[in-house]
Amino acid sequence: MRKYMLLLIPLLIFITSPVSASDYIQQRDQIIEKRESLKAEITQTAESIDSLPEEEKEQAVNAVMKLKREDMNLAAYERAYTKALGFEPEAVYSAASRSLPFTVVDLKPGELVPEEFMPIYQAAAQQYGVDWNVLAAIHKVETDFSRHPTMISSANAVGHMQFMPATFRAYGVDGNNDGIRDPWQLEDAIYSAANYLSSSGYKTDVRKAIWHYNHSESYINKVLGTAAGIRGF
Repeated sequence: MRKYMLLLIPLLIFITSPVSASDYIQQRDQIIEKRESLKAEITQTAESIDSLPEEEKEQAVNAVMKLKREDMNLAAYERAYTKALGFEPEAVYSAASRSLPFTVVDLKPGELVPEEFMPIYQAAAQQYGVDWNVLAAIHKVETDFSRHPTMISSANAVGHMQFMPATFRAYGVDGNNDGIRDPWQLEDAIYSAANYLSSSGYKTDVRKAIWHYNHSESYINKVLGTAAGIRGF
């Protein structure tokens, strides 16, 4: 997945001079083009499996699975860029009265954590000493696994894990090692959430750490209840 990060110029909507919409479109189009190439390669490889010698079939099947994982990873970024085009970045912090829809969502019975996010949750959790299912639960509660229509809250928290700009500046980390910290990059957002929880005393008091994320007992209960459901799958 990391070899495709060079395609992804970060969406720095919280800096003084926002990236233009044309930049978003260009980067999204590059991702779409790469996905089309991957899909063609997946189809070609899959169609060739039956004609291969038995000793090569397993290798080809594994290659198809790897390509599909790469496509799913890029799909997550394509969704983020598409959502970023749905609002005017320069207006997000300039209008104090701006109100955007934001709804805390429940984990639906039987709903699985998106497969493409699992390695990121687990790696971030291991690095910062938090539970991966809590990271997944916050992602679910905050943006419905990045399916929220704008990924901007009414309080102007932004990105996959809903950081306020000042909080991200303090606790944001470069999760995908591209040299930039960005709440709109999926790995940066998840690793930053793990760092924030860890820095807020997660190892000694889980509830208190989550309280720092959102000062609400009902929010804490929502996250922990969702985390318990995720862990049960």
